[in-house]
Amino acid sequence: MGIVRVEVLDLDTVEWRHSTNLNLTIGDHADVWRVKINDHLSLIGKLKKLLLPDEIARAGRYYQEKDRHRFIVSRASLRVILGWYLNQKPEDIRFQTGTNKKPFVETAGIAVNYNVSHSDEWVTIAVSETAVGIDTEKIDPSFDYREILTDNFSEDEISFINQNNPAEKFILLWTRKESITKLTSQGLDERIKHIPSLNGDHKISDEIIHSSQAIKLVSFKLDNSNLATLAYEHEDLIPILFLDIDLTLI
Repeated sequence: MGIVRVEVLDLDTVEWRHSTNLNLTIGDHADVWRVKINDHLSLIGKLKKLLLPDEIARAGRYYQEKDRHRFIVSRASLRVILGWYLNQKPEDIRFQTGTNKKPFVETAGIAVNYNVSHSDEWVTIAVSETAVGIDTEKIDPSFDYREILTDNFSEDEISFINQNNPAEKFILLWTRKESITKLTSQGLDERIKHIPSLNGDHKISDEIIHSSQAIKLVSFKLDNSNLATLAYEHEDLIPILFLDIDLTLI
């Protein structure tokens, strides 16, 4: 059994940049993309053409139209974004499934890691050379989070949540725990209670984290109603670029 260092921090301000005329590269940094679903509903027909038959079939299995549209926008955005990094057409991107069913993209030599999350009107996509996980959640004051606190949070975390703005604090800590499980593909189970989520440096068993690498958690706001946390494996803090995408330009 080994010990893993987990560092948790907030970004008070985030500058979202437009993707136009940027030189996108894969390297010792992470890029976080946000896509506003409702801004792209008029493009559903065009975006659907970027998907492969199995993806179109998957979209069709969603009962509600809003869920079908979300999947199409999300998947097409992922294909467009990865195509920019890999200099490929969106429809030529090929995905495979790795350890614990975590998807990855086929590449010729270059390592490209990505992760996707949905919340409210947003899709978030993290891309990096290092392994990444991202979770996005809407702050919902009507959600009765109290029933799940004991099973999923430590006493110190519960105390933190029960201070002012408890709904926002609950979502903040939840995105942190969820982003780690997405990073490591371990899924949500009884270990989630022991995954650290408060600001600061933590040392935790690798049997709980399911990683032998140091992990950084960086939390930020998508907008006034949605929080997100990026998780990545690295000994040091790495630069993060925050990007908006406009699919009307493709």
